Amino acid sequence: MRRRLLAVTLAVTTLLVAAFAVPLALLVREVARDRAITGAERDMAALAPVLAVDPDRALLDAAMDLTAAGAEGRLSLWLADGTHLGEARPSDQEAVALARAQRVAFSRTVGRDVDVYAPVVLSGGAVAVLRVHVPDSRLHDGVTTAWSILAVLAVALLVLAVVATDRLARSVTRPAAELAATSRALASGDVTARAEVGGPPEIVEAGAALNVLADRIDELLAAERERVADLSHRLRTPLTALRLGAEGQGIESLVHDVDRLEAEVTQLIRSARRPLHDGMQARCDLAAVVEERAAFWGALADDDARTWSCTITPPGPHTVRLTTDDAAAAVDVLLGNVFAHTPEGTAYVVTVRRAGDRVQLTVADAGPGLPSGGHPERGVSGAGSTGLGLDIVSSAARAAGGVLRLERSSLGGAAAVIDVPSADTP
Repeated sequence: MRRRLLAVTLAVTTLLVAAFAVPLALLVREVARDRAITGAERDMAALAPVLAVDPDRALLDAAMDLTAAGAEGRLSLWLADGTHLGEARPSDQEAVALARAQRVAFSRTVGRDVDVYAPVVLSGGAVAVLRVHVPDSRLHDGVTTAWSILAVLAVALLVLAVVATDRLARSVTRPAAELAATSRALASGDVTARAEVGGPPEIVEAGAALNVLADRIDELLAAERERVADLSHRLRTPLTALRLGAEGQGIESLVHDVDRLEAEVTQLIRSARRPLHDGMQARCDLAAVVEERAAFWGALADDDARTWSCTITPPGPHTVRLTTDDAAAAVDVLLGNVFAHTPEGTAYVVTVRRAGDRVQLTVADAGPGLPSGGHPERGVSGAGSTGLGLDIVSSAARAAGGVLRLERSSLGGAAAVIDVPSADTP
């Protein structure tokens, strides 16, 4: 919008300047021409009284030298008796004869110069003719200077108009750009972003509305987190009863499983009540998380006679923008899917690989592969589950700035790839 305003202002100002400067420049040229011809006529009029007294040649020469044109050698005189004073050209004979015959002053253009002829009627009816040669330099004396001043003024007006428009455009576009930046920050997950209200009334109103919307979204998200936390907390009561029953019957394995389930519920409550903007500073070593969870599931794989491996390439930490809990939950979902949707004894591999400025976690199996429908929709599953597992993994990948891809694995089955940027990359 700023460029368009500048373009419109430049076009309009140029038209206005041209509308006034061009006629004024032509007027300046005509004034200079009229001034030069008027000066020639004034010099000829100054000799008329001298001619009226019929002076001798010496007096006429002295009178001619007193005029500006005569002093510069541009004044000529033809007396009635044929006497000629000053410079004469062959072409003057015709013009002198015309001036004597019509007894009317006139001018004649010669190239870029002008010759002005004026008859003077003497006593006895005789006619003398005066001629002043006006060169082109006289006709345009001062025109170049005047045009230069007009050009400078025109450029100054254009610059002033552009500068004023640019300042006006900045007062409009800068608040609009800040408003757009705030909108992008909100869209990227920064729920603390708020627009600085300023600028034209329309931008102020839009910024205030955006802030109200952001506050309302924050309130709704907080209420939703509290509802999830409350729902999770309600699970503690039946879990407590189940624990007491298991302890009373001495079932240690069941007590252990209840403890783990209760720990997961506690973690769910903490995650639900955690402010959203805390996730923006989340960091964890994905390699360490994968090794720990792969070892846990490896024990189950050994019981199921599954061949498995975990490879970190290159060795060492691979930091990503996820909390340890979210990363562990994503790994658990992917490995849990392998156990839930492939027959016993099916092999799988887990790899973490650094590729440039990105980190890729791949869980591949040798099972039957993906269903024909491709990526399952949220809440939809053809294997009797809730269908939310891969959605949890996909949400974790997006939170880290990456994506989840489902591919065909080199083992012949399915491969889930979490591709996220490294947190070590600026």
